Amino acid sequence: METVAFASAELMQDRSGGEISPTSHTYLERELKAATQRIRNFCGWHVAKVETLTYRHAGPFVRDVWLPAMEIASIDSVRVNGTVWETPAVAGVEFDPDTGWTNLRGRDVLVTFTAGYAEVPADIEALTLELAAVGLGTSLGFSRQQAGAVSVSFDRSGGGLSADAEAQLAPYRVEHLP
Repeated sequence: METVAFASAELMQDRSGGEISPTSHTYLERELKAATQRIRNFCGWHVAKVETLTYRHAGPFVRDVWLPAMEIASIDSVRVNGTVWETPAVAGVEFDPDTGWTNLRGRDVLVTFTAGYAEVPADIEALTLELAAVGLGTSLGFSRQQAGAVSVSFDRSGGGLSADAEAQLAPYRVEHLP
């Protein structure tokens, strides 16, 4: 499945006052997608928009099932140790929509569920634009500027997220506690 960016090229053009546009920066769409993927990788799940996903655990040990998502809207189908749960049983699955923990337990578990924010949260959208701007090397991405003796600094190295970006994303990060 192709990554859909958390922010659009049009939004970047509006936010930058026209400085960054698809015509002035031919890699804009790619940078928006790359920024989105960095955010998703850090958060540990797709975040937005609402999607139907499948989680599978198959192993030699029985374990509690944790779904790697937040904003879980529903559990749509379940199979535990070869037994398919019918709709009334599926309706009885308990889950925490904020953390992904369920009352499912098994050695071989297959769960289809629906999760994600309907709209990209505004702070994630803004961070996506900032990360893409840094990737493009534009003034919107500068973390420091100096007028006298002209000095510009970037706050990014190796394509990773800064400590500030990680702090902004902390509320959206799922943490698997085995």
